[in-house]
Amino acid sequence: MCFGSPEIDTSYQDYEIAESERAREEEDQRQADIDAGMREIAAIFEGGSIVNTESPDYDGFYSSSNQYLEGEGDQVPMTTYEGMQPILDQREQAQMDYYLPQLEDQKVSAEEDLVFALARAGLLDSTTAGERQADLSQEYALREGSLLADIASDIANEEAKMNNERASIEAGLQSTGDATQATNQALASYGTFAADQPTLDPLGDLFFGITEGIGAAKNAEEVANVQRISAPSPLSTSNAGRTVG
Repeated sequence: MCFGSPEIDTSYQDYEIAESERAREEEDQRQADIDAGMREIAAIFEGGSIVNTESPDYDGFYSSSNQYLEGEGDQVPMTTYEGMQPILDQREQAQMDYYLPQLEDQKVSAEEDLVFALARAGLLDSTTAGERQADLSQEYALREGSLLADIASDIANEEAKMNNERASIEAGLQSTGDATQATNQALASYGTFAADQPTLDPLGDLFFGITEGIGAAKNAEEVANVQRISAPSPLSTSNAGRTVG
């Protein structure tokens, strides 16, 4: 009597293989979604174009780097973002347009006040006039440098906030794999930063006191002139006590 080989039940192994394949496909899809989400986040924050897969014209023909594939399908529908840099540029320009004209106006006004005070004291052509003009120019340069430094600091802080927000969104995407949610968060952040305006407060009197002490300076110069006139000349001093014979 001849017996055939017993049939081996491989259903469990088949199930394991199928589950492994399914898990691999799911992970591949998850990673593809993360990659797509990261590209869109980068475009939203840095500026650039991204494939619009939600468009009814999207036919699936595009490369992983979002480049058109020659000869395949219609032109790929793209969504273009400006990025965060224009927001930073506008924020910087708004502050410069607000503060620098104020600074210039105050300088012009201070110069007029200084000239008037010097003229009234009769010191327009004096050493005091030159010193006060130099003081005003120096003070203007210091004030301008301080304003520009404050603006630069504000822009740096705003950029740091943007970078932190982007890092948080990217971390969430890596955790969940939900590219749609990450994109929506990035777009919401863009809207928030675009709507955020810097606080603009009027400048105080930056050149207060530039004319103070003009009267005292006049008296000092008059005293110096009197002393110079009344002081004996070197020639008269050297001739003292000599007998002319």
